[in-house]
Amino acid sequence: MDRRRTTHDPRRLPVGRVAPWILATAVLGCGGDDDAAATSIGTGWVGSSSGAPPSTSGPDDTSGSDAAGTTGVGTTGADTSSTADASTEDSTGVPPPVDACAEQAPTCPAQTDAVEHGGLVEIDRCGFPLDDQSTDADADAIIQALAQTLPVVGFDVLVGDLNRDVSVVDSVPGSPAGLAYGFVWDDSENDKAYWIPQGITGSADADDTGLVAGRRMIAVSWYYDIDLHAGSTGEKGVRISWVDVTDPAAPSYRMALLVEPSGTPDAPDFAPVVIHAGGIAWVGDRLWVADTGHGFRVFDLSRIMQVATDEDVVGCTGAVCRGGLYKYIVPQIGRAEHDSRCGPRFSFVALDRGADGLALVSGEYCSDTACDGPLAGRLFRWPLADGGDRLRSDRVWPTAAWLMGQRQVQGAALFDGVAYLSSSAPAGGAGELYRAVPGASGRSDWSDTPEDLMVDANAGWLWSLSEVEGARYVYASELDALPAP
Repeated sequence: MDRRRTTHDPRRLPVGRVAPWILATAVLGCGGDDDAAATSIGTGWVGSSSGAPPSTSGPDDTSGSDAAGTTGVGTTGADTSSTADASTEDSTGVPPPVDACAEQAPTCPAQTDAVEHGGLVEIDRCGFPLDDQSTDADADAIIQALAQTLPVVGFDVLVGDLNRDVSVVDSVPGSPAGLAYGFVWDDSENDKAYWIPQGITGSADADDTGLVAGRRMIAVSWYYDIDLHAGSTGEKGVRISWVDVTDPAAPSYRMALLVEPSGTPDAPDFAPVVIHAGGIAWVGDRLWVADTGHGFRVFDLSRIMQVATDEDVVGCTGAVCRGGLYKYIVPQIGRAEHDSRCGPRFSFVALDRGADGLALVSGEYCSDTACDGPLAGRLFRWPLADGGDRLRSDRVWPTAAWLMGQRQVQGAALFDGVAYLSSSAPAGGAGELYRAVPGASGRSDWSDTPEDLMVDANAGWLWSLSEVEGARYVYASELDALPAP
């Protein structure tokens, strides 16, 4: 970056102040470009509120009576398609400013040594272009065709049809610092080897009120490992658990399957989404899912659909569509694809409600056997349009990029000028949480096998989860109880 800006103290600032080490505008120059006009607009974070009526429950996902067409769902065949203007910002209709990186040939930043536990190291952001394909016209047409025959379900219907319970706990293996709340999955999911939990998001991300359909929600992604399922009837891909924690003493949930449109508008179909889904971010009526070697998949929560549950298969046979015994499916509407020779990996993702607008924070899991070395993991901040349903423009560059200086990072979030990083190092040991700024980091105990992160700023909580079979917990810690960098 322009080193003329490094005269400021890069440590944690009070809420509402500017964190000068974060680049949060698309008009910044690249690292080393001393002639560029460097403008530093800091990033603050906005919280959300909670509180709503308790949840209800519905029939089990594997019930053969839950076929499509059941009463209580949205209007079938309604035109619920969504579109986005690829050339303007949602709020003003004015084209976003041209990023200085657009005028340079994409090149990879020189590898900068990162000192382990030494804090973030800023790197040139211009080598990491990301292209917006968040509304794919072909996928949209197929989704609309499916919506002519399948019931389109509002989110209020899904959360009114929860059918499983989780157990609230007062401790989590690894003893996360500042533990405020936690639950463990029911035995059928806690001990199931072939579905592995990964990403976390919730209504604190989805809406600045902190509520969706009047509920306070947590969402968790799971990927399917067909090799671990001896009785598999076929690939399942990724599912999402929608957990209602409005009444924290009695949380309940339901699963829904992510699907990718296939076929044609005349013969619409869908297939499983076979990715790792290491992180998720719920923004408005979109769910952004990390796709490790590519970027993000984007799913349309305004067109959740109800399908038949009589056979354990995924896809449509004639007019009957199924989602692997899951009652609801969420269709993929588009994606964001990197166009970088620097090989960025999208291992996890979190939402940042910055002062300059919404952004996705992604990063890379690196170890002795992954990436270019255990300390090669990078962290990126990608700007979104105001509504969060697309990137800020057709092509964006991260507003900032850093080396993290930590091994085996499984999740990251930005809040109040600090990067929160969950690490599973050492392998087989208890996890660790780091709070990092340039030149410094602080450490605290975290759960065993930790994964993705989400900040609920209004509650003052940092959410995470653990993946290991038999000890799958979802939990939140008090941000104020975590160590300073």
